[in-house]
Amino acid sequence: MATDSRTWFYTTPEPRPYFIEERVNHTLWKNRLANIHMVCTQPEPPIRMEGRWQNEMPVHFEWQPGRYFILRTGQESKEIIGVMRQILMMRPSFAYQDTDGMYVVEWYTDDGATRWRELQGNPQYQALRRLKSG
Repeated sequence: MATDSRTWFYTTPEPRPYFIEERVNHTLWKNRLANIHMVCTQPEPPIRMEGRWQNEMPVHFEWQPGRYFILRTGQESKEIIGVMRQILMMRPSFAYQDTDGMYVVEWYTDDGATRWRELQGNPQYQALRRLKSG
């Protein structure tokens, strides 16, 4: 199956978990992110997926097609962040640690200014940093 982010991020995929899983997993594997398998937990926007990388680190995806993508991982992984940057064809907007101890990176097709204002000064989000100017 030839698939990339245009089939599930830049267009709204059919709200069928299996189809979303197939498209996302094949995109990850095609971009050399092996040892990961994501399961769709919510097929309607915002779409959510959960999985584990290398059988141990939790990985969560959430996205609103064409608007934003949120990656949550058990620890910072430059490899996953780099692959998602390539897949989404844009630089991440910002990163932080949430109240569950997950490392979070968010991408926005606009400048993400509204979300940035929501995060700033909120003690729930630790080590907040902007990754691209907006």
